[in-house]
Amino acid sequence: MEQPLYEKVANQIEQQILDGVFLPGTKITSVRKSSSQLNVSVATVLQAYSLLEDRGVIKAQPQKGYYVQNTLPNTTATHKIAPAKTADSMPALINNLLHSSQDDSIIQFGAAIPKGQFLPIRQLQRSVGRLMRLEPEICAAYEFTPGALSLRRQIAIRMLDSGCKVQPRDITITLGCQNAIMHALQAITKAGDTVAIETPTYHGLLQAIEVLDLKAIEIPCHPGSGIDLHLLEHAFNHWDIKVCLVTPNNQNPTGSSLSKPSRKYLLNLCAQYKTTIIEDDVYGELSYHNNREDSLLSYTEFDNVIYCSSFSKSIAPGFRIGWIIGGRFQERIEHYASVQSLAIPTLTQRAIANFLENGAYDRHLRKTRQTYEENMHRCRTLIQLHFPEGTKASSPTGGFLLWITLPESVNALTLHQTALTEGIGTMPGLIFSITPTFTHHLRINYALSWNNKTDSAIKKIGVLCHKQLSNH
Repeated sequence: MEQPLYEKVANQIEQQILDGVFLPGTKITSVRKSSSQLNVSVATVLQAYSLLEDRGVIKAQPQKGYYVQNTLPNTTATHKIAPAKTADSMPALINNLLHSSQDDSIIQFGAAIPKGQFLPIRQLQRSVGRLMRLEPEICAAYEFTPGALSLRRQIAIRMLDSGCKVQPRDITITLGCQNAIMHALQAITKAGDTVAIETPTYHGLLQAIEVLDLKAIEIPCHPGSGIDLHLLEHAFNHWDIKVCLVTPNNQNPTGSSLSKPSRKYLLNLCAQYKTTIIEDDVYGELSYHNNREDSLLSYTEFDNVIYCSSFSKSIAPGFRIGWIIGGRFQERIEHYASVQSLAIPTLTQRAIANFLENGAYDRHLRKTRQTYEENMHRCRTLIQLHFPEGTKASSPTGGFLLWITLPESVNALTLHQTALTEGIGTMPGLIFSITPTFTHHLRINYALSWNNKTDSAIKKIGVLCHKQLSNH
């Protein structure tokens, strides 16, 4: 299989570094100049530099450029070629991964679905029962777009916690957050338009972009600091980017959150280039801090943000209740929502509205956030103890996902397949990018019932990593 061009470029530059052309701590050639010297596109150079960052060879310094790391990893310029993704194989792989996540016999570190103990199931059961007793006709009634007014009122109240003052009329209920993002993309873009996305990113967003026949430019997302705004600015300088799709709070899969200065910089950057931001805030309520982070939408001096979220990660994944605040695109979004689904199930909307009204949600969130943070620390400690030397785990400040970087010779897809035979589910990094960049990465969900069995499963994954290294 032919090696991707960006990987050839990365290997060539890395060999120059190993040969002493660029010394540790010195600046390397700019993206534009490398593009001219190597006779390749700027996009190819950006991908190559991103790969070199992932290998730990170079690092980006905002507003300055790229520099060779002071301490280089023990590596060579010849790297194992990762299996290429194809349009045919990737949907099948994702489908298999999702189906394996429904197997109750498997310890589910893979799918980003919290276990039932972290969801207010009994309270929802009471809400549904009460509604069915008092309003039995509710199952037969359509709740046309934009959705149940009682739910939209409660969402408007909750949005105050994220710094947003919105009215119920500003909100449209959707079938989950991904459905909201699909509506936003349809309202703003047409086939062939270019969208800037984080990489790694949630695989569902990659599929949405493919289905809508859009072009994607992947901008590295660092587990600590979020989307690389320096590279995003480079991209804006070279392409007409219609949309920037970003998760500023507890990003999936890295767990990263943008700092306040980075949020303002991102907003200014997109305003300067007349690019609409689609804000995916599905994990926003799960911050470990006492107060959740403000959303991008809360910066009222900007009118280029479409906000998308859902209750799938905090109340009821199976209810599929999300929402979108589309601003100047709201009328068009409501049209798409109405055409595609006509109505959202009435019972689930009203049940969640009832749950939010009784004030139990904040108590539920406080307890859940505390447990998630405890699980995260426990999981990280086990990884440090039992995974191969050189393994890195993210340190999220919210959500329930851990992004793990393994030694390069550990193939995360092979690890996933081997772990399944041991009754352990993981999510390989391959599916979080268009390019085969994250072959030695995996994502772990720690919203599980944590016990000795779970501890043993993490240790077992570490053992399987060591086996791959010894067989390499």
